[in-house]
Order: sequence, then C-alpha cells, then structure tokens
Amino acid sequence: MRIDHIEETLEKCTEHLSSASAYGTEIESLLTQSLLVLMCVEFERKIKALVQEQCSSVTDTSIKVFIISCVGVVFRSAGSGEMAGLLNRFGSTHKEAFNQKTKENQRAVTYYDNIVTNRNRIAHSEGSSNATFQEVKRFYEEGHVVLDYFREALLSNAYH
Repeated sequence: MRIDHIEETLEKCTEHLSSASAYGTEIESLLTQSLLVLMCVEFERKIKALVQEQCSSVTDTSIKVFIISCVGVVFRSAGSGEMAGLLNRFGSTHKEAFNQKTKENQRAVTYYDNIVTNRNRIAHSEGSSNATFQEVKRFYEEGHVVLDYFREALLSNAYH
C-alpha cells in the first residue's frame, strides 16, 4: 500500500540529494532520519484509518469513538508484530490471516520492520540511524505491501 505523502517526499529527497551531490553527507543522514520518522507516522495513520474503515458499519457513534480511542492506547508501534497483536484484538482469524501473508513474503516484512527499527533507534536509543537514503528507499519500496496484508486481514470476512 503506497502512501502518497511518502512517495512525494522520497521524490523530493532524491531530487535534492542528486542535485546537491549530497549522498554520503550529513545532509543525507538528516534527510534519511526525518524520512524514517515520517514513514512511521504515516504507517500509524494508515493503520488507524483502516481500523476506522473496519468500524464504519458500527452504527453506535459512542462505540466507534471507543474503539478508535482504544486503538490509540493499545497500538504503540507500527511494527509487524504489533500489527499482528492489534489484529488479534479483532479475532484470532484476522491475526492468522496476516501471519500467513507475512510468512509468504518474509523479505517484505524484514524491510518494513527495518523502517520501524531504524526509526526507533532515532527516537529512543541511539539518536541516529546508520541506514542510508537508498536503503530506506528500498525498505519502503519492498516493504509497503505489509500494510496491504494488514488491510486484507483486518477487512476479511472472518466473522461476518
């Protein structure tokens, strides 16, 4: 699942790094770190939007508000393991469907989780990431499908 804001930012960063001959510089590092944070924010937004979509059939507004607020409390990281845990709260068949898809494409999961891991290094422990812009771009290009797996598992008709 491609996200327009990430796509546009990748394009702008690529253009800047190329035109300024900034690959391998501190500018590349700073842009890459910012990009990692942006990606995780956008992943979390997309996951929450998908949960809202799943809840669209609920007619009681207070129940919808409750569910969405619980997601904010329960879901703290966009990592694939946390995504599986969130899906499990909708029923184990949703989690199992997600796990089956991720087993079929472990490479995509690794790339996706690399984004989250590197973002966490920036935000929580080391204050920086050693990932290059090209690596992060590849992580996104190959890993974004994990969001598709989440959507498919969440919106599956396992209990409908």
